[in-house]
Amino acid sequence: MIKIAASLILVGIALLLAWIERSKLESDIIIGTVRALVQLLAIGYLLDYLFDLRKLEYMLLLLAAMVLIGAFTSSRRAFRKRLGFMIATVSLGAGTALTIGLMIALKIIDTEPKFLIPFSGMVIGNSMRACSVLFDRLTSEVKASIPRIEAALALGATSSQAASTATRASFRASMIPILDTVKVVGLIQLPGTMTGMLIAGAKPTEAIRYQIVIMYMIMCAVSISMSLVILLSRRMYFEPDHRLAEQI
Repeated sequence: MIKIAASLILVGIALLLAWIERSKLESDIIIGTVRALVQLLAIGYLLDYLFDLRKLEYMLLLLAAMVLIGAFTSSRRAFRKRLGFMIATVSLGAGTALTIGLMIALKIIDTEPKFLIPFSGMVIGNSMRACSVLFDRLTSEVKASIPRIEAALALGATSSQAASTATRASFRASMIPILDTVKVVGLIQLPGTMTGMLIAGAKPTEAIRYQIVIMYMIMCAVSISMSLVILLSRRMYFEPDHRLAEQI
């Protein structure tokens, strides 16, 4: 705890710079600092309990809660938040389940809590961030393309065809962060899993193997989740008869 307290000096520097720049971010920095401390301490004690318990049903409950929290967070950027929450829940849940399930089926990872929970958390977290980007970008793209979309609909195009340019641009935008990370991993940054294993005393080659699997796993999960978001998001912008929603 002494080291944690000492690290608050870094938060103080961030607060000072925010105050100098008159950014009005001081309260956000303080709230974020406190939340990070409380949340990480809480999850630490919870993981201690789950690791000792070794019951799959409790792990699945935790993962479901993580998906719901991720869906709620990303849906705040959706055009229709309630529908966005449902879409994000289905997409994040499916992307995580399919990716982790495939890894377990191929015996690449085990169902032990020390593997299942951290790996799933990384998948959900990255998919959540991509989903936030996609929701935000998709709304902007659709609003900017209303004349073109309406013209396409008038010529007989379906809602999917009319919005294809907007959905392609949004999908690309949501995938850019993970693709950029994959391209520079090991060159500019050492990712968290690899760093943690090295600090814990693991051999670099072993840490690298796990990190490679994780990067591929995240890329797959994000692709699946974002494809589902694109597929399901049409209901947010179009009526059942393919007309553009009046609220846009």
